[in-house]
Amino acid sequence: MNTNMPKYCFFLLCLAMLGACKGVPRETVVFKSDFEHGVPVNVVNGKIEQYNGTGVLGRYSDGGFNVQVKGMPPHDMIKITFDLYIHDTWDGNQSAPGGKDIWMMNVDGGSVIYATFANGGCTDCTQSYPDQQPVFFNNTFNFALNKLNSNAIKTDLPGACKLKDINGGTSMYRIQRTFHHTASTIELGCFGQLEDPDTANKNCNESWSVDNMRITAIENR
Repeated sequence: MNTNMPKYCFFLLCLAMLGACKGVPRETVVFKSDFEHGVPVNVVNGKIEQYNGTGVLGRYSDGGFNVQVKGMPPHDMIKITFDLYIHDTWDGNQSAPGGKDIWMMNVDGGSVIYATFANGGCTDCTQSYPDQQPVFFNNTFNFALNKLNSNAIKTDLPGACKLKDINGGTSMYRIQRTFHHTASTIELGCFGQLEDPDTANKNCNESWSVDNMRITAIENR
């Protein structure tokens, strides 16, 4: 009988436990807000509005905001999550003068999402999202042709202005991106580039806002 077998098995078990522990990432939340208590100090061009009983960062039509975080802990990756509300009558991939209606997210000046969205009962509209970047071909951006509200997690929310109190006037998307990042600062920008011939009522006809934003630094140890 091999009396060393139990010791050997214990040794293998310890190695397995060490292997399981090695590389467990350390996550540090560097920005978090549900926008119920005003504009956070590190949000540039921020504004708060009540929508559907909750505070949101917005509403915006063209333009948008930046979130600036300094003094980041050591990290290898960044995870960004938030809820994006697309309000009222977006025309997605339609040609001018109604579209294209584009929403974009940048990190440190680089494009992370550049996509069209359609909303508000536009029966002949398409959108590029959830494709996150268009294909640049023949000197133009070619956006994917996905169905209205593709990848939305809610499509029965009330509108914010033009379609106020009409269910289906707003769709909600859960934005989540994780990518390599090591700098000691990060700047997240979210912006709209919307087309509407009714310029006087543009912010009522089509707008967007965000909620429940979290930026997490991840260190792979």
